[in-house]
Amino acid sequence: MPPARLQIAPYARQHRRSLLDLMNRSRWTHTHLDWQSIPDWLADESGSVWLALVDDELQGYLGLSRMVAGWRWLRLLGIGAGRRPGVILRELWARAEAACQAEACAGIAGLMLTNWLPAYFAELDFHYCDDLIVLQHIGKRLPPRPDSLARLRPVEVEDMAQLAKLDKLAFSPPWPVERAELWAAYRVCVFATVATIDSAIVGYQLCARHGEAAHLARLAVHPAHQGQGIASLLLQDLLSDLQRRGISAISVNTQASNRRSQQLYQRFGFMRNGKAYAVWQKTLGAARVGL
Repeated sequence: MPPARLQIAPYARQHRRSLLDLMNRSRWTHTHLDWQSIPDWLADESGSVWLALVDDELQGYLGLSRMVAGWRWLRLLGIGAGRRPGVILRELWARAEAACQAEACAGIAGLMLTNWLPAYFAELDFHYCDDLIVLQHIGKRLPPRPDSLARLRPVEVEDMAQLAKLDKLAFSPPWPVERAELWAAYRVCVFATVATIDSAIVGYQLCARHGEAAHLARLAVHPAHQGQGIASLLLQDLLSDLQRRGISAISVNTQASNRRSQQLYQRFGFMRNGKAYAVWQKTLGAARVGL
């Protein structure tokens, strides 16, 4: 009998239970979904997932986000025990990269949340590009409310399309998120505000609550209105609201290379708490050769 052959196939809904079972029992797993659970993300079908099968038995899986501003993120990865993880990962990646090349994807980024990922991803020509750092605000230190032409109001469902467009303008790749991700964030955030000038949305913030703590999930200002105190207005209003509710522990993530963002948060009493996660990326196609 010939040896069983590894096959790579696209994910289908009948594989849902096998994928979740493998994720729960394997020590080679990676999950970076931000605001969605794995079952919700799989059901949403907003990304692309490939499976490694041997005789119809699942041996591994790899999932990428939908492309935004030319980039995709590694969202799911799992390799079964008893098989060589490097072999399965290379086969999965070959199929995923071919699909990305076909749709003219500029690159793929991944957050190194587990210690086994970097060695394997170095073999796939990924390289370190930045750190995602965590800032923490504890206490009641707040600067005076800034002067601004902007007015604040709660986020409404009808704002999602405009927020997605603003997000792509405010953040450089690979950091913008798609509308579905913003919607998922909005559903779990209890503090959500937009800043408007003459009824046009020029900034927004989304903040989640976790018991007696809060996490600022997203803060963005339209590039044409940056430097006008709008980010400070959104942040000051949010922190004041949280303090009125008795929440004093607030965290936020930003890039180590984003000095402007860090300076904003530092003015409001945020400090690094020591946590940092390496961001690796790989450019593809024309982006790689500078065309």
